[in-house]
Amino acid sequence: MSGNAAQIGRLVCSMQGRDSGRYYLVVGSVNETRVMLADGEVRKVDNPKIKNVKHLKFYDMIAGEVFDKAINGKRITNVDVRKELKSLIEQI
Repeated sequence: MSGNAAQIGRLVCSMQGRDSGRYYLVVGSVNETRVMLADGEVRKVDNPKIKNVKHLKFYDMIAGEVFDKAINGKRITNVDVRKELKSLIEQI
């Protein structure tokens, strides 16, 4: 994983586990090997899924609104995540 692969707002797809094939946005990081993921539906921003980066496929797509809110210290909502995730998945 490169240094900014776990950038907040990045689109990822789970490749391992019960949620394999499910798309998420990165909403934070625990350490260099684990990131916090949310989809705004099953995994909410308040209770993100913590997943090993080895088990994720990282896309070169960033959710702009989520990223901007994180940079500006604003609260990321589940509505933001759902809206941005839907938009990014349509572009794949």
